[in-house]
Amino acid sequence: MILSFLNPWLWLGALAVAAPVWLHLRRKNEQTLVRFSAVRFLEDEPRARKSPLRFQNLFLLLLRTLAVLLIATAFTWPYLRRANALAVKESVVYILDNTLSHQADNGFNTDRDRVAQELSRAGSDVQVAVIELAAAPRVVAGFGEDRRSAKQKVQQLQPSFQRGSYLAAFRQANSLLANAFGQRKRIVLLGDNQANQWKENVTTPPFLRNVQLDLPSAGAGQLPNVWLSELRAQRLFLGDKSMVNFTMHLGHLGPARTARVFLQVNDQTVFNRTVELDNQPESISLQAQCETDPASWVQAEASVKGIPDSLEADNHVFCSVPPVLEGKVAILAQSPYLRTALSPEVMRGQWAARVLDPANLAAEVVGRETAEVLCVESAYLQSADARALVKRYLAAGGGVFLLVNRLSPAIDGTLRELGFEPEGMLAPGETNSERFQFVLSNHPIFHSFQSPDFGNLMDIRVQQYARLRSTAGRPLIFSETGDGLFFEGSTHHGKLFVCAFGLDRSQSSWPVHPTFIPFLDLTLQAARPHDPTPNSFAPGDSTLIQLPSGTSAQALVLRENGREIQRTAVEHDRAQVRMPPKPGLYSMTFDDHTNVQQIFSVNPPAKESELVFLDSPKTAKAWCFGAPQNAKPVVSLANTGEGFSGILQQRLWWWMVLGGLLALTSETVLTLAKGEQA
Repeated sequence: MILSFLNPWLWLGALAVAAPVWLHLRRKNEQTLVRFSAVRFLEDEPRARKSPLRFQNLFLLLLRTLAVLLIATAFTWPYLRRANALAVKESVVYILDNTLSHQADNGFNTDRDRVAQELSRAGSDVQVAVIELAAAPRVVAGFGEDRRSAKQKVQQLQPSFQRGSYLAAFRQANSLLANAFGQRKRIVLLGDNQANQWKENVTTPPFLRNVQLDLPSAGAGQLPNVWLSELRAQRLFLGDKSMVNFTMHLGHLGPARTARVFLQVNDQTVFNRTVELDNQPESISLQAQCETDPASWVQAEASVKGIPDSLEADNHVFCSVPPVLEGKVAILAQSPYLRTALSPEVMRGQWAARVLDPANLAAEVVGRETAEVLCVESAYLQSADARALVKRYLAAGGGVFLLVNRLSPAIDGTLRELGFEPEGMLAPGETNSERFQFVLSNHPIFHSFQSPDFGNLMDIRVQQYARLRSTAGRPLIFSETGDGLFFEGSTHHGKLFVCAFGLDRSQSSWPVHPTFIPFLDLTLQAARPHDPTPNSFAPGDSTLIQLPSGTSAQALVLRENGREIQRTAVEHDRAQVRMPPKPGLYSMTFDDHTNVQQIFSVNPPAKESELVFLDSPKTAKAWCFGAPQNAKPVVSLANTGEGFSGILQQRLWWWMVLGGLLALTSETVLTLAKGEQA
């Protein structure tokens, strides 16, 4: 055993032993003093007092010196290490990729077992740490951790359905190596080198200095896979029927020729189709429709089977649709098509329309009865009351659907206040009407129209429209000449949608097109106030749920098939909820009640299904400053099993501290005793 010191420079504190020696040497002889009222008749002492240069109380001096030495030694943090302790030759950080794509061909389980074996084989002169890469990198085992415990933690890791960042994992590994003792420093990535993960951080400046990177060999450039993603549902009303339209994307990569797609809605199969994949694009849009009860939740699960398929964990997607809560819309328009589309015969159960009286708008502005969405034609904005009504809806967080069927100085001023600059009315005419040229299809209003089953928006013609330049919003539909025809505002508390033409046959063919009623319903749904909490998440996502004011719930409970899996406390009507790590449908209830408040769908990230890999990613090389240099070998406390916590577990340090305290106590007692004798 060899005695070493963690802070040897604190041995300078041992110089403090000179203090008690000096105090003893300068001490003068004290004699009994007798005080007199007058001392002028006393003779002066002929000899001056001087310090006797000898120790009068050697035992007291030794106690004081011992106390100082023991305390100074304790501050140097002494520890005993084995005589055969070796210098740390290498510090290695293993990054274990636990993202969804690494489940392909059992890749994660293979690499997890490899890390466990490396922990067992690593010598005492090698530092090993393990980082798990999931949604966020996490240190599973640090450099100073016991090898047996680290191996057990690694073996307990289970495959995840999450997506993580290579950059975040490498940065965390670099921070671990910054405090490592190894002569050589390495980062070993055990993953699949997924191409889209490397491409996310191409422009990151270099940050790895004197670190060697060991990257896996990707082998095949890609693996065959069939997957589903982006399952979405929209409830529509066709007469007395409540219908739900489903859209999803079928992705395929590799030699698979066919895929069998199933869709189950509330435990009933409503879609069962074999899709041919030959000569088809990589992503195929599929649609389905079924009738549901408008007063019930809709829970849907889509699955796919294809051969070959290297990753079966992405073959299921989920979504949910809440029960219908009939919306309220106020109509300030003359268009017969708009009024008919919002009539009870068409929108029963979906929208309750109330036609406003233009002569009674002043009472509407100050009244308490308010709808969720105001549908208004611009011709009415010449009235000050109509302008005040629009501002009231937007300020209160409601929705406004504005149809610009006319322009005037008063209307132009209102449009400018809303963030739109009018540049006059255009009338191409019947023979020279314009079609829709571009539609922002990924917007919720137009997402369902990606399939021709719901009609083709490119067939719609516009005979007359207002040329608007958006200063506070974005266009969603463009004409053939590049003019914006449909806009979404972005500077108001409430939602604002502006159509550059009226919904009348004199200005557009849209009112008689099959897409008109679905478009109108989707626009009003997008304009109405919504709970900001989304209902679709990735595995492990965290979200803040705001409860309605006045709710007395003490906890939010997540359940799977009625079984409680998670409970979160509610504080100030809010709760921070972390979604489960596995895909599926999870219902949320309050406390121990069974009434479902919300159903969340947890789906795997779509990008993880793209099993395309890079053999030698240039991004990783760009993160390095240069070739690693050899550093001076350092004896690591972690290598000897010692650290601050290890030192505290050794008896040597505690005996020194107790000895110092005992010496101080004895010195105090002895000094008090001599004082009493004197």
